[in-house]
This record gives sequence, C-alpha cells and structure tokens, in this order.
Amino acid sequence: MINSTLAVAVSLLFRFLEGAILLEVVLSWIMPGRSNAFRDFLRIFTNPFMIPGKKIQEKLMPNFMIDFSPIIALFILDLLQRIVYSIL
Repeated sequence: MINSTLAVAVSLLFRFLEGAILLEVVLSWIMPGRSNAFRDFLRIFTNPFMIPGKKIQEKLMPNFMIDFSPIIALFILDLLQRIVYSIL
C-alpha cells in the first residue's frame, strides 16, 4: 500500500516537472524575454534541469541560435525517473 502510494506520488512529481518544462518552453515563445511571477515560480522547479542542459549545449555548440536545453532537461528527467523507479 505505502509502496503504491509512493509510486503514484513520484509519478505525479515527474509529470509535474515535465509539464513545467513544456509550459516554460511555450511561454518563452509567447512572451520572449519577459519575466513575471508565474515564470519565476516555474523556474524554481525547472532550472535544476535546464541549467545543466544549457551548460552542455554551450560546451558542445557555442553560440547556437536554437536552445536545446529543454530537450536535454527532459532527457535528464527521464534518466532520473528510470533510476528512481528502479529503486522503488
């Protein structure tokens, strides 16, 4: 019972993080360069995944016009999800 509840909670957490990353991408298309309280709130959750992606992209493809950090962030999140599920 507890293991099942924990698995559901972890699953919801990962879905929330994936949704937050995708929402941040959409907001960056709609309101580029603008910052507001909601985007700042999203960045609290997404920056731990987006910043490593930005660093990897800057190292591999410096000054590239397209930002692939959300894709890298989703890949990192997927790896983390697989590790957590294998532990559970």
